[in-house]
Amino acid sequence: MQDRNVTNLFMVYSPLHCLCSELIVKQFESDAHNIVFYLKSKFSSFLNPDVWDELVYHPWPRFDPEPGFFGRIRRTRSNLDLVASYCAGAESIRLHTTVIDTEAINYHINFLRSRFPEADFCVRIIPDGVMNLKRHPQGTMKELIKYFRFFRRLVSPGLRYYFFKGDRIGSDDPIVDKIYTLPGFTHEYDPDKVVALPPFVRCDVDHDREPVFKRALVIGQPLIVYKAMAKEGVEQVTHAIYRYLKSRGIEQIYYKSHPRDKTREYGRDEYQELVIDEPLEQHLAHHPYGVVIGVCSTALLTGRMVLPDWCEVVSCGMDKMLFSNEAARKFYLDTFSTLGVKNINAV
Repeated sequence: MQDRNVTNLFMVYSPLHCLCSELIVKQFESDAHNIVFYLKSKFSSFLNPDVWDELVYHPWPRFDPEPGFFGRIRRTRSNLDLVASYCAGAESIRLHTTVIDTEAINYHINFLRSRFPEADFCVRIIPDGVMNLKRHPQGTMKELIKYFRFFRRLVSPGLRYYFFKGDRIGSDDPIVDKIYTLPGFTHEYDPDKVVALPPFVRCDVDHDREPVFKRALVIGQPLIVYKAMAKEGVEQVTHAIYRYLKSRGIEQIYYKSHPRDKTREYGRDEYQELVIDEPLEQHLAHHPYGVVIGVCSTALLTGRMVLPDWCEVVSCGMDKMLFSNEAARKFYLDTFSTLGVKNINAV
């Protein structure tokens, strides 16, 4: 019998979010009323309907505004009513998200607290991979700039941004009572809030290792667009990855694009595009590769958790990343190494 007095709202917009949310429900929230809102329509295929009471499309206002003037604001307002419609009668409402800074999610906090004042309300943080290795202070200027969002109430009175200080994901704010983390990941959060998720399922298929050793998977990542690497650096990494795979005797090379990797950074014509309708970690659990290689993608870390030890997981090119300082570079190198990912330079 489910406890219908507890309503869990999950906001997801990546395959990893989907996978982690299902782990949270299975491990900690199976007795509650669990609803998942996917902010990008294509991610519906990553969700298991057997886990959820409801699967609901929640259009991201920035990318899918309503037609006409103030389309983003009107989309946001309609989303607030949509989510609230699933909370009637709840004594406890828990909003699960990777970050409370994002406008597509933030406005729900004050709206739901206002619509259901008698309900206990809290926010819980879903893992977002390497984003969770360190805190991300907003800084005074960014915190102040957000106060301009107050004026959106002149267009739509129901839009009340939830202002907060410190870490941009919201980990420092008292409204966040739990922060779920991936197993083995380091973090800088209040240990009293942290709950580690159970390990991902390891590769459970007894493969003939010979053909596995001859195929590799290159993990795409949008580095230039986020100014994390110069164009010249990406070119060097592209060549270094290809040379490394050929030196390992790889015959088949697959390329998994990141959802925001529109230009296939460090992809090559020789690579076959990997298109799957499940989170990459689930794919790897049934289809191991001799080598899984990328730069600093979360998929390298989660892939290492899933793949058998005889599969090699490699980070290539962190020496070309544009970190703010050498201490940051060393932190990421040490973290990847601790979690079992091999590092090579793009030389």
